Amino acid sequence: MRNLEGLRILVVDDEPFMRRTIRAVLRAIDHFDVEEAPDGDLALDLVAVFRPDVVLCDIAMPRMGGLQFVARLREHPVEELRLIPVMILTGQADETTVRGAARLRIDGFVVKPVSPKLLRAHLHNIFARRKVLPPA
Repeated sequence: MRNLEGLRILVVDDEPFMRRTIRAVLRAIDHFDVEEAPDGDLALDLVAVFRPDVVLCDIAMPRMGGLQFVARLREHPVEELRLIPVMILTGQADETTVRGAARLRIDGFVVKPVSPKLLRAHLHNIFARRKVLPPA
């Protein structure tokens, strides 16, 4: 498996504890450049500045939830930003939620809590499907 070191990852979750937990899981995998947003609205602003290689996003958040964030990201006027891979990390795994996420062309769907091994595998799968890791 190819090294994931240096990926730029945006973590979007309204719970500070979950953002810290996801950061800890990411630290257990490799060294990443990580930014955080507490909701989809702020995440959209940060995407344009931070230009992440991948977004890890919760669904249930105030102001703008994860599915609305992904829908808006997929309609972004900048094509490069529309194509950013998004992995949903959520406690909601009901059929309606999963189907709604799939319609938005998400790149992964993981039910919390997530282990380093599982998250690493999903990140590798995302970039294997794209045939290349982003430049470091």
